[in-house]
Amino acid sequence: MQNRTHQAKAPNAAAVLYTESVAAYQKGDYRTAQARCQALLATQPNHARAWHLLGICCMTTQHYVEAEGYIRRALALQHDAESYTNLGITLVQLKRADEAIAAYRASLALNPNNAKSCSNLANLLHRRWERQEAEALYRQAIALEPNYATALANLATLLVNRRAYAEAEALLRRCLALAPSHLNAARTLATLLEKSERSVEAALFHERGRQWGALGANLRKRAAWQHLAAVDAAHIADLEAEHNTPEGPWPLLNIPALTPMLLKQASRLFAEEECGEALALAPLVNAAPAHQGPLKIGYLSADFYDHATMHLLAGVLEAHDPAKVDVHLLSITASSTKDSNRYAPRLSALAAAWHDLSADTDAQASARIAAIAPHLLIDLKGYTTDARPNILARRPAALIVSWLGYPGTLGHERLADYLIGDPVVTPLEHTAHFSETLALLPHCYQPNDRSRPRQPPPSRSDAGLPETGLVFCCFNQFIKINPSTFDLWCRLLAAIPGSVLWLLDPQIDGEEAKANLKREAEQRGIASDRLIFAARKPQAAHLARLQLADLALDTFPCNSHTTASDALWAGVPLVTRIGDTFASRVAASLLTTHGCADLVVATDAAYFKLVLALARAPEKLQALRERLAAARLNTPLFDTTRFTRDLERLYENIWQQREVPRHERRPIVLRPGGLA
Repeated sequence: MQNRTHQAKAPNAAAVLYTESVAAYQKGDYRTAQARCQALLATQPNHARAWHLLGICCMTTQHYVEAEGYIRRALALQHDAESYTNLGITLVQLKRADEAIAAYRASLALNPNNAKSCSNLANLLHRRWERQEAEALYRQAIALEPNYATALANLATLLVNRRAYAEAEALLRRCLALAPSHLNAARTLATLLEKSERSVEAALFHERGRQWGALGANLRKRAAWQHLAAVDAAHIADLEAEHNTPEGPWPLLNIPALTPMLLKQASRLFAEEECGEALALAPLVNAAPAHQGPLKIGYLSADFYDHATMHLLAGVLEAHDPAKVDVHLLSITASSTKDSNRYAPRLSALAAAWHDLSADTDAQASARIAAIAPHLLIDLKGYTTDARPNILARRPAALIVSWLGYPGTLGHERLADYLIGDPVVTPLEHTAHFSETLALLPHCYQPNDRSRPRQPPPSRSDAGLPETGLVFCCFNQFIKINPSTFDLWCRLLAAIPGSVLWLLDPQIDGEEAKANLKREAEQRGIASDRLIFAARKPQAAHLARLQLADLALDTFPCNSHTTASDALWAGVPLVTRIGDTFASRVAASLLTTHGCADLVVATDAAYFKLVLALARAPEKLQALRERLAAARLNTPLFDTTRFTRDLERLYENIWQQREVPRHERRPIVLRPGGLA
């Protein structure tokens, strides 16, 4: 009789324990919630909801391995949509996206009206560029729950990526009305406003989203420097503490306080955030393909059109020896196929295979690259605009090389095996700054197209310059101009009566940026009419007018790169300050290769002193120009054929190390005529 009474009371005791565990969980007392669940399961081991709640407690406290085990126990007893949804969330945290997708699909099979599963599945598909299904799922989630703020924000992000800005903006503003502190919505709206050239408004949302890197870039682009130092300091502090969602490393390159090791850390954090799913997958390709005949080289880029990368690279692609390299151009955006692409005739004339991957998902693009089986995959993008690092993270080639597009480390060894540099931009003593093994060309890492035009210059008046007076120039984007650099420039203008500073007219926010910079000049005692802004022109016309400048002034810490090559090709002396980061050493590499290492200095004081000495000595400037004219076709800097032969030798030496375990690889240092 007592036994029957006990059995009758047991279910009530279980119900009480479960109710108590739920109440404890809702109060945030996860330890008590787990204890009550475990007490219940000691007598009712088939209580599916208790197993599930144990899993939720572990999810909430970020013990994801345990959470998976508990939720799977629950599902073994009872298949329900909520458990599959939470399993999916757990598997995402464990970087097992394929299994998470399967879990979300199982949840929706049981309950198609589960808005959370719709949105979460869409997130995974969107990351893989499976945008059509992702969009349908986001819309389904919103139809089920019209005030689902996260789904609104995520659909808007997808729409921004396909340039449907009007609908995306409406969704984001609706999301922020529902959830004013929604960081991702604020950040996506800021991105949208930047793309819509509404930078002043974008800055407000960068700040609201605590995106200090993007805000700093926005302020630099507009020369709105009032709060720039505080924004830069907040960005550096967040990085040092590994706080906030990692931003792309690109804006960091312009911050004077940046150190190489902090940049490496930021790059690693960004890679883990941006590519976490792909980094967790098994490499698509492990073994290097067989090598018979020329090395198969795959160039991965979004910039096979009228872009700075092609200004530099086109001559190399034409100079490649088909007997040594079999070139494949792997285009990851549609920009390269535009009818307005002036490089299209040159590209079509190459002995190279063209592969349009722009419409492919990351998985599809990776699979297609793996099928091509390049011996070396050369990434020309890094973390610049339109990059797709998830393709690299899937490892579609056994050897991946980072080169040219991005001046720095990618921060994660899975994204690239080697980084191509040179003895100046990446000296061996800087090896620790890079996640990649260094591969050094004998001269400058940056190629140049010797066939670029060099037409006679126009008159000064036609170029908008005064007839007399020394012309300082800097044609870098405004984003590279820091207040400290502008201080030096204004001091030079003050010291050289009648001189002017010739700058590139900003393409976006032009009138505001120019007005801000003029005001900054006036605050430093320089009349605003001594700043002259050059309209954007086709490359040939720009290179022609550039010859009118007397002296090019470099920026710091992000140097002139392509613009430095432009100045030297036009015969204009350039003074640069060298730093510790790759981006702050590029102009020094160009000048050293061109026989002008005497124009490289290490401090602001030395920069000012050297520029002033040259500006006050017309005979020295003229001698420099004559030196540059003589060097133009006689140094390695503009010898495209020599550069290409060196590059091919470097590729061969990288290939020769294919069997060496990564941790045992030594930097490759190519000297003229052979290895060091």
